[in-house]
Amino acid sequence: MKTNASSKSIKLLTVVCATCLTASMLTACTSSKTEAPTGQQPAAGTPAKPLELKVMMIQQSPEPPKKDSPFLKKIEEYTNTKLDITWVPGAGTAYDDKVSATIASGNLPEVILLRKTKETANLNAQLSGAFWELTPYLKDYKNLSKMSPVAVKNASISGKLYGIPRERVLSRYGMIIRKDWLDSLGLQMPKSSEDLYKVAKAFTENDPDKDGKKNTFGIQEDATMELLKQLAIYNGAPNGWGLKDGKVIPDFMAPEFKPALDLYKKMVAEKIIASDFPIAKKYDYFNQGKAGMYFSVIDDGYGRHIDMIKQDPKVVVDVAQNFDGPQGQRVRGTTGYDSLIAIPKSNVKDEAKLKQILGFLDKMGDEPMLSLINAGIEGTDYKTENGSAKKIDGSKGSDDWQNFRWGNQYAGVKIQKTPLEQKIDKLFTDNEKIGVVDLSASLLSDMNTQKGVDLKKAVTDAQVKFVLGELDDKGWEAAVAKWRSGGGDKIIEEFTADYNKSSGK
Repeated sequence: MKTNASSKSIKLLTVVCATCLTASMLTACTSSKTEAPTGQQPAAGTPAKPLELKVMMIQQSPEPPKKDSPFLKKIEEYTNTKLDITWVPGAGTAYDDKVSATIASGNLPEVILLRKTKETANLNAQLSGAFWELTPYLKDYKNLSKMSPVAVKNASISGKLYGIPRERVLSRYGMIIRKDWLDSLGLQMPKSSEDLYKVAKAFTENDPDKDGKKNTFGIQEDATMELLKQLAIYNGAPNGWGLKDGKVIPDFMAPEFKPALDLYKKMVAEKIIASDFPIAKKYDYFNQGKAGMYFSVIDDGYGRHIDMIKQDPKVVVDVAQNFDGPQGQRVRGTTGYDSLIAIPKSNVKDEAKLKQILGFLDKMGDEPMLSLINAGIEGTDYKTENGSAKKIDGSKGSDDWQNFRWGNQYAGVKIQKTPLEQKIDKLFTDNEKIGVVDLSASLLSDMNTQKGVDLKKAVTDAQVKFVLGELDDKGWEAAVAKWRSGGGDKIIEEFTADYNKSSGK
């Protein structure tokens, strides 16, 4: 398993005035350097010394934030901390490799961002006691006690939480589509799998860009085969793993999966999906004006196609999530979080210090901090108009400081948005209850930890061969049977046992 880590360190020292026992000791108390109980303020007139913290955080921008960043200053002032941050580039596996190396060295900071939390290396680190188990403490903090229950459940291991999950939108996946192509052909937004096929076929055959050439196709896909995952869910299959007849099974063993696979194969055969999808770069065909739709997180719709729209003002990008199916409308969901902010035991050796760090993280969930990270700095990144924030042209916003946010992405000052952004936010909110979550996100299986990635790759390879016509039905069935005999049945058994245990069955 790969680990995501960045290494710079944060040091945590909070020096507060201890409780004075008698009035005659008050003066001495104000200069004392003993630790105050969690959540208490130092004695009147005594400023608390900032809590020093070493932090390892992922860097996704080309350059790390500067040491004199105004964001750092505001965070430190509000939370009364002194942060020593090591920013580690997140390109490729750089961050994960750095995290793995840092964990192996035992020389950890006091706070570290941990990604891919259920992959082998990071999973083992949590189970081996490398990080504080936080479940017993969260109830004592105003914001941390109100974290998303879905995020907490899916980030936990056997009911224990080894870090603060960075919450993310649950019902996030759907379709991004060229609405101008729909309008050009007099078509309506698709509402079902059958509609998707018909619209995509029209995009392939009926010259939606009106250039007189047959040079377009319906759906952009890449090696992730996102369309297949969503078609299966629309049909009623699980998202990754789900419950069927009392067992936790993978999506490809559900009876609803094969019709989705067959439809996908049909679209490849009819060139509705380009046959080079296993090596195609995501977004490229869509941005080149060659493909009419693709399937991804729908917020891709407003951030990935700015250059294309600038070059051709006729381009109109739209999004959709609500597709009808046999079980009603279902949206492919996320796990509700994307990483953990963890507290290593090697450098945080007692509960007192742990509680101080949790106090810092709790303050990062306050409205002023969420406003800072979500909208930026007023006057620099946005100006307030009619009670909401209007972004200032050219501002970068919070950039990598957003990686410190664990709470609600939409809390704090309200940001003025385009109509498409407003539509996406509304879909996220309206469809939260129909998001289908991967049941295995909160489950453990030793066999899955050992062999799950390789077993899954074999099935994915078989899916690709099947839709390209290189495997027939019997070949597909043989691939599934091989998965089962090679360890898949053991994974089913272990996931089911863990599900029953966690459900009290």
